[in-house]
Amino acid sequence: MAAEIKSAKKNGSRNFRIRTASTKVTESELAELERAAAERGLRLSEWIREVLFQELRDSDHMNSGDHFNYGKRLLTEIVGLQVFLTHVLSTMSRGEWLDAEQYEEITRQVKAKKHRWAQEILAEQPPNTHP
Repeated sequence: MAAEIKSAKKNGSRNFRIRTASTKVTESELAELERAAAERGLRLSEWIREVLFQELRDSDHMNSGDHFNYGKRLLTEIVGLQVFLTHVLSTMSRGEWLDAEQYEEITRQVKAKKHRWAQEILAEQPPNTHP
């Protein structure tokens, strides 16, 4: 909690994080969450907070008819499918087969990173179509 107060003071906020929202997870689920947070360079609690509030905001916007967020979610899934298929088909094109562990690893990586990849695409400057 001291870190939360220090963090709130650092950014000038007067809204201290003093409440806890929790859930129980299995050992393997915890390991998966920790890997996802580490891949983003965040502490587990910060990553969980970020994911929860992003999901909340996305679902709120969807309920209010915000088509832009729907488009972002759709793009995220398309990017995930593209990366998944690229990995699987490139392996198969070399005459190799994926075992179950390799398949699960590709699936885990895509799930963990597809949101970031979609954000990177959205952040890119569109090509200049005007002469």
